[in-house]
Amino acid sequence: MTLMVALVTIVPLVRAISVNMTSTEGIAVLTAPAAQNVTMLATAGIWASSLLLGRVRGPALRPPFLTYALATSNLSRAASFRGPLLTSGATTAALTTMVGVLIGASLVSAGHSTLSDALVFVLASISVGVISTIAWLVGQAMPRTATVLAPTVFALGVVTTTVPAMQPFTPWGWVGLAYPLATATASLAPLLAVTAVAVAAVPALMNRLSLTLLTSQAARWETATSYATGMELAAAAAVYQPAPRVGRHLRAVKPALRRPLTFLLRDAVGAARTPVRLAAAIFALAAAATLFTLSFVPESPIWVLGAVAGVILFAGLGPLTDGVRHATSIASDLPLYGISDERLLAHHTLFPVLATITLLVATTVICSLLIGHATPAILGSLALGILAIAARIANALKGPLPPALLTPIPTPMGDLGAAARLTWALDGVLLTALAGASAVLAFQSPLLLVSVAAALAALTIRRWRHRV
Repeated sequence: MTLMVALVTIVPLVRAISVNMTSTEGIAVLTAPAAQNVTMLATAGIWASSLLLGRVRGPALRPPFLTYALATSNLSRAASFRGPLLTSGATTAALTTMVGVLIGASLVSAGHSTLSDALVFVLASISVGVISTIAWLVGQAMPRTATVLAPTVFALGVVTTTVPAMQPFTPWGWVGLAYPLATATASLAPLLAVTAVAVAAVPALMNRLSLTLLTSQAARWETATSYATGMELAAAAAVYQPAPRVGRHLRAVKPALRRPLTFLLRDAVGAARTPVRLAAAIFALAAAATLFTLSFVPESPIWVLGAVAGVILFAGLGPLTDGVRHATSIASDLPLYGISDERLLAHHTLFPVLATITLLVATTVICSLLIGHATPAILGSLALGILAIAARIANALKGPLPPALLTPIPTPMGDLGAAARLTWALDGVLLTALAGASAVLAFQSPLLLVSVAAALAALTIRRWRHRV
């Protein structure tokens, strides 16, 4: 039954993606001169992200009881945790292979690539998935090494995209050379050799997994999944939020300053105490602004890039809106600071607003100097940034799942209760995606952007008035 549900969900999605990729705009993106560089950068980014992901949740993981029982037994780690590792690896390789098949099939159907070149790229995509799984395992087995290795891999990927002479000497460069439009396909042999060496290192990596690390990751994952099952996604994400360790000596509150500046400094210092989260937020906002600016290129899929930029921006605002979540969590209680709830929320909104506007404008201006369209990109990114912050405020005011959503919704297509609950849980993501798509089209049809802004404002006001 689960397999049937997955097929019913995935097959239409894959079909819709394939139709978009074979359209005129999709083929223009796949055949762009920068497609090969984007492939290399994406590969390096996937491997770097896998290294960091393994530090918090590795691929070789079982439920807490089984984890403790097997980790304290006489069995080796490689034998005890082989099953979940193979499952995670198969899923990862299937995803990267699907991407390779879609890209290769689209280029072959449009006559821009031969079938043999597309097959070579599919094999390279499989290798990317396998290496990603092993990088994921490296992050779990050697978390401190992964912390240093991840930014190094991504930085080398960026350098490789700017220095073409390095492509034949780097694994991500070999993946880029295997792109169906590339002139050289002899990169498959060294990539397969690296994949084989990485696979051979798996038993040694698994035997490095410690009991403390396995049990802590298993307990945190079970807690997060229990929250996610109850549609409490914010609580699930908070399980993996790191404790502040840097900058504890910095004084966050200075009463001598004016009250707005006091709250602004407090939120800025609080964000700086978790530098990894802050760096991830800055990178996400810069990436969102870059994608949003690229959406104004004539042959690009404008609404798709705008929607993706909105989702990335919503995710990146998480570390910058800790103060907003604090303000909404105490808004229905007695005043803690001698000011009204509205003024407390407004003061905590200063830091994310200033940080978002500064990063979006700076990134958009830099990108606009390269591709043009400065004025619409800057104005659109500002509108998207404000709407994303409003979505974050509405998300912080959401509260627990309303009992009314637990009621079944029978339809000829089946029970839509699960879809309603999922929509409620992801309403902030969906609204910012719609805001990103409408912000790109604002200069052609501003009505959609105005409608999204009105819906977000009404939702935020309603949740504020009914806050608990």
